Amino acid sequence: MRMERTPSAKIVMFGLAGQLADASTKILSEQGHDVYTSPFHSETQAMNVIRQEKADFVFCDADPSHYLILLDALRNVNLGLPLVVVGDQPDTHAWLDALQAGATDSCVPPFES
Repeated sequence: MRMERTPSAKIVMFGLAGQLADASTKILSEQGHDVYTSPFHSETQAMNVIRQEKADFVFCDADPSHYLILLDALRNVNLGLPLVVVGDQPDTHAWLDALQAGATDSCVPPFES
C-alpha cells in the first residue's frame, strides 16, 4: 500500500521568476513542501494569496519595494509568518538590509537539497 506524503509546510513565493523560481520550487518540493508561486502585484493581492493558501512561510524576491511591503503587511495583521528574501546574486548589503528590515532570512543560489 502506497501512502501519500503530507507536505511539511505550505510555502508561498512572490516575485521569483525563471530559473530562480524553478530551482527554489524544485528543492522545496523535493523536501516535501507544498509550494505556490505568484507574481507580486500588490499588498492586497499578496495577503489574499497568503490567506487563501494558508501559508506557513513566505518567500519573496529581493526587490525592496516588494519585501518591505510584505513585511509591513505581515506585521499589521500579526500573522507571525517568517519571510525569506531570495536574491539571484550574492550581495552582502542587500542581505543585511533585508534582515534589518525584519526578514527571517535571505538566500541566493546555488541551492542544495
